[in-house]
Amino acid sequence: MKIKVTVISNREHNVKTTNRNMEKMYDLQLLMAQADDIQDKEPIEIIKMQRDLLHDSIDFLTTVLELNNQEQNKLDEMDFKQTVEAVNYTFERMMGMSDEDIDLANKKEQAADKSNKD
Repeated sequence: MKIKVTVISNREHNVKTTNRNMEKMYDLQLLMAQADDIQDKEPIEIIKMQRDLLHDSIDFLTTVLELNNQEQNKLDEMDFKQTVEAVNYTFERMMGMSDEDIDLANKKEQAADKSNKD
């Protein structure tokens, strides 16, 4: 499938949903879920988890999108929020969502967030 992650480049990346790529995706999703569950964790353990999350996110995008050197440099200079957004977008596309599906889901989420604040 063709995935264009505009925060990294304007190039369309040919991403294959091979078992290897899907396993990388699920491993990173698991790490993200574990990083959210920090209630009973020590500060050093939390920092290590966050560092691992950063490294694994960069590795995931580099590998799955087959980034060239210029794109890898751009990824290295991005802030973490942009990196997580790029990862989540790539996850959604790999799980079969179209750009239109993603836009619609984001609009619904924003509307729900707005109504919860009111």
